Amino acid sequence: MAELITIARPYASGVFAHAKEQGQLAKWSEMLAFLVRVYQDPGMQAALANPTLTRADVERLFLSVCGEHIDGAARNLVGLLIRNDRLEALLQVRELFEALKAGEESIVDARVETAFPITDEQLRTLTQKLEARVQRTVRPNVQVVPDLIGGVRVQIGDDVWDASVRGQLNSMATALTK
Repeated sequence: MAELITIARPYASGVFAHAKEQGQLAKWSEMLAFLVRVYQDPGMQAALANPTLTRADVERLFLSVCGEHIDGAARNLVGLLIRNDRLEALLQVRELFEALKAGEESIVDARVETAFPITDEQLRTLTQKLEARVQRTVRPNVQVVPDLIGGVRVQIGDDVWDASVRGQLNSMATALTK
């Protein structure tokens, strides 16, 4: 079977195009998050594993659980995924949609690793500097990594800025061994 991300890509692209056209990116973000929560619910997973349920039964069950939390277009998406036996790609559809949405809104995610917890003011200052550098809105995801010894390491996409003590020590060790 093809990778789920490959299966999800056309669905996510279609949903994104529709949501953008309708001016409903935020609404679709919420609906997709809700659909993923419903899909991942242990009770729903147990029901989906029942071999006696037909695809029509699964569709009715899933949509009845969703109730009024989703609109007609989202109901159509669910039906299409179920009829094409692609419901397991729902999480990837959401992830791809969120990536497309972030690109549309000029938002990038930054992985920020620090040796010690940082204050809100330090994070705000760092975020402002990163935004000036990448010319986009930055959503920081901060993680404390004591192995850095001190300083900070930031990754945005494929770009990495390493201002940690560990990174400096590694650079010096590399320079000394040349």
